[in-house]
Amino acid sequence: MRKLKDQASLIYKFFLENEAALLIVLDACNWHALSSLKPDWNISVVLSRGSSTRDWLRRTFTKPLKDVVYISANPFTFLLKDVRKNFKRIVDLSLLTWDEKLNTVHPKSVNAFVKENITAGERKIIAHYLQPHAPFLIKTWLNRYSKKLSSLEIYNLARRFENARKEFVRAYILNLIVVLRYAEELIGFARKDMRVALTADHSEILRARYNPFKFRKKVWLWLPWLLGLYKFIGHEINSKFRELYEVPWIVF
Repeated sequence: MRKLKDQASLIYKFFLENEAALLIVLDACNWHALSSLKPDWNISVVLSRGSSTRDWLRRTFTKPLKDVVYISANPFTFLLKDVRKNFKRIVDLSLLTWDEKLNTVHPKSVNAFVKENITAGERKIIAHYLQPHAPFLIKTWLNRYSKKLSSLEIYNLARRFENARKEFVRAYILNLIVVLRYAEELIGFARKDMRVALTADHSEILRARYNPFKFRKKVWLWLPWLLGLYKFIGHEINSKFRELYEVPWIVF
């Protein structure tokens, strides 16, 4: 098994070594998918400390970054009090710009707030998009199963039905294409005066598989996994799948 650099250490080093720095975070970004869409990017693979946003935030930002403004579309950034205290300020876009129709925060809102903060003089910023994580910005029948702030319904469908798995992967890739357009726009805006890096909080499993780590005491609860009727896709908290911890790291 190859040894990868620790993403958290790279993040702290990135902000320490640069007087003006922008870190872009794509939520649940699979580095294989990103590499296939951006073969010209010099993508390194590094090791995240979480397989979901919640455990990533808690295990990554353990020391103060008091000169960094965290602009996030992901609700967990604001909810975790022990993480919030380590930043200069957190801008919670899930409270300010949540799109009820799309059931997510559109990446254009992230760009608008980041540009506003850069123009106002902020020199160190984390910009956390909610994409390519579901719910999806593109048209897909999966979106109507997502309610409130949760996309669990989408994952559950994709784990139970083959047609939903195929649609999930299709929608995910298209969602990644959409958010990359906004990320590239932001990179172009910021890199004149700032060092820019791009990464992900965790990855996303797109090739459905049996999950041997989901131990179930009753046979009828794990039998569907063995029969191939239920396959794992997406991500989960504290997963044992190494693939979910392998994320991209690009410095522009």
